[in-house]
Amino acid sequence: MQNNTENQVYAGFFVRLAAYIIDWIIVGCVLLVVKFPLWIATVASPDNFIVKDFIFSYSVKDIVLYLLGVLYFILLTYFTGATLGKRAMRLRVVSSEQRKMTLFEVAYRETVGRFLSKIIIFIGYFMIGPDREKRALHDRLADTRVVYYHVREVEIPPTVVYRESAPIYSNGPMQGQMVNEQKSDF
Repeated sequence: MQNNTENQVYAGFFVRLAAYIIDWIIVGCVLLVVKFPLWIATVASPDNFIVKDFIFSYSVKDIVLYLLGVLYFILLTYFTGATLGKRAMRLRVVSSEQRKMTLFEVAYRETVGRFLSKIIIFIGYFMIGPDREKRALHDRLADTRVVYYHVREVEIPPTVVYRESAPIYSNGPMQGQMVNEQKSDF
């Protein structure tokens, strides 16, 4: 595959932040469908195993909600190269080698990579600013880039219909005679 890295425009911090906010609004709305029944189960039975702490201070409910949220990012990035938020901002995640990323690479980027980017006051995300290729820590770890993509629109010219035109007559000294419009190269 041909390397198109010289034609790529890397996405900066604020456009990626906007895409991430759009994604979390979408994920939040979708997870309401799951959260509402879980809330009812919690109210009905506060000692339910679903809401009791299971691992450290996380319950089964917390783990399920996390997994559903991260699945959104993993599956959309793997299958389409972009989440809905990235699509709205015309962004795409690409491998530095210009190949389709494996499911493991995407899962690593979206879980371990994002966790490490957030761990110390989100410093992994602020790395986007000074980096020449606008890579966050999770992009560096997974060897990916977030680039702009533009749908190439092909403009089809309108159909041109040629019709025969009426002969052109000169109003000069030879009135009524037809003037030859063709030019000679001699």
